[in-house]
Amino acid sequence: MEAEPGEIYLDHESGEHLEIVGKLLPLAPSTSRLPWAVENLRFCPWCDQLAQKDLNDCPTCGRRMGPLRGAPRHA
Repeated sequence: MEAEPGEIYLDHESGEHLEIVGKLLPLAPSTSRLPWAVENLRFCPWCDQLAQKDLNDCPTCGRRMGPLRGAPRHA
């Protein structure tokens, strides 16, 4: 849920004030065409940050990531 600045949010049952605990940050530009979703991500072996599976180079550290391991592709 997106919070509006200066808005006070209350729990519907208890009436307790809710505290904003997270913030969405814009993602760095990427050449990937895959959505940022768990099934489309892998960890960079160099910096251990997440990157889309269709990228060859890590968007965080810029180093080349190895090929994906899995089922062999048929030509």
